[in-house]
Amino acid sequence: MFKFISKRIGPFKGTVTLDRSRVYILPTKAGLIFLLLLLLLLLGSINYNKSLGYVLTFILVGLGNVTMFSVWKNLAGLRLRAGGCLPVFAGEKALFAVQLENPDEQTRHSIAIRHQGQEFEVVDVPAGAVSLAHFQVEATRRGVLDAGRFRLNTEFPAGLFVAWTWIDLSMQCLVYPRPALRAEMPVSTSSEEGDQAVQGAGQEEYAGLRKYRPGDSWRRVAWKVVARTDELVTREYTGGSPQLQWIDWQTLAISGTEARLSAMTRLLIDAEAAGRSYGLRLPSLEIEPAHGRTHYAHCLKALALYGD
Repeated sequence: MFKFISKRIGPFKGTVTLDRSRVYILPTKAGLIFLLLLLLLLLGSINYNKSLGYVLTFILVGLGNVTMFSVWKNLAGLRLRAGGCLPVFAGEKALFAVQLENPDEQTRHSIAIRHQGQEFEVVDVPAGAVSLAHFQVEATRRGVLDAGRFRLNTEFPAGLFVAWTWIDLSMQCLVYPRPALRAEMPVSTSSEEGDQAVQGAGQEEYAGLRKYRPGDSWRRVAWKVVARTDELVTREYTGGSPQLQWIDWQTLAISGTEARLSAMTRLLIDAEAAGRSYGLRLPSLEIEPAHGRTHYAHCLKALALYGD
């Protein structure tokens, strides 16, 4: 890629406007054929001294110029913002979103987004509105995945020219370790039993329903009641406190850093699915037992960034 283009790619800190220095335009294959046709018409008009030939040639040249400006204007002036990316597990595809903001009073049509040579979406951006365009990146390893640069291009309205740009918005995605198919902690160190009765956290006797609170396990949601009332409610129990599980790096009989992280990821997934309270022990970090989405994401993030 030419150096003068590379300097305008970025990376930018989450937002950039496509001014005239960042939008480039070239003829497509259809455009090259159109230019060849104009040349033949011009040569024929000169050779046979046909006035109507000159008129037709100049009209087509004018239409070509209008088309070239229109396709450039369809992309130039857009404001781009990083739209974020949800965490994924290694081996999955990270879905990055880009916000396309159109400040003008005319709709931008048929804008395509590409990454690593693959086209993912073609979107329209209404006047004074924002549209989302997405592209995917393969998450091959845990840690922080950098999306890198992507390409926007358009051939609207006639397909004779293509306007395009490369942009890097410094977008990143958190990649969790790839979960093992199966994993178990040693029985003697995997769990503890609570000694005191705890209201709302026990597993022995059903006590009724209450409103859903953030962090409650989805396994306890009374879905039949939700269907009747359109209100999230959770089943509540009384009795002994739930089983606590420690997911401990030191007690896993597995060799290799990535293999251990993979097994611990599987144990986290299973513990959360079962509604258990669980804690995480790494060589340099300990997370106290809890449960719920926030705790689950916190533990997975610790595994994803271990050693970084």
